[in-house]
Amino acid sequence: MSQVVSVWNTLRNGNRRPRSLGLFGLSLTMLCMTAMFVGCEKTEARLPTFKVSGKVVQKGKAVPNATVIFHANRTEEGFIKPRAITKPDGTFELTTYESGDGAPAGTYEVSIEQWLRAKPEESPENRLPSVLSNPSTSGLKATVADAVNDLSPFELK
Repeated sequence: MSQVVSVWNTLRNGNRRPRSLGLFGLSLTMLCMTAMFVGCEKTEARLPTFKVSGKVVQKGKAVPNATVIFHANRTEEGFIKPRAITKPDGTFELTTYESGDGAPAGTYEVSIEQWLRAKPEESPENRLPSVLSNPSTSGLKATVADAVNDLSPFELK
């Protein structure tokens, strides 16, 4: 208690600031700034998601390392397009916010691309027909229900 009084008296009398008050002041300032930034952080409005899994095949064979993107006609702020990368067997699990969490319920147009390199020094190229990279021309559609969703395979032509 006497130390607090002496610090107060030192400040009130206009004497030189003690070293411990400088460290205390710096700590207090950092604490306030942290609280301010945390308090101002925008909270993300997340829509409920439902597990979605599927498979991509072409001519009966699995399509590995393809990017599958679900496109919805949604205007909610912060709506993220669910997406996945196919595994070596062509299967995928959609992710919207966190790995494998699925997608919000609704109807989607789907685009699929497979960017690969022929040689390490070359730029990657989309190995699938370009019509598949545009959701409005791919002809691929999916519906996500408010349950676990195991979609029929996407058969690429």
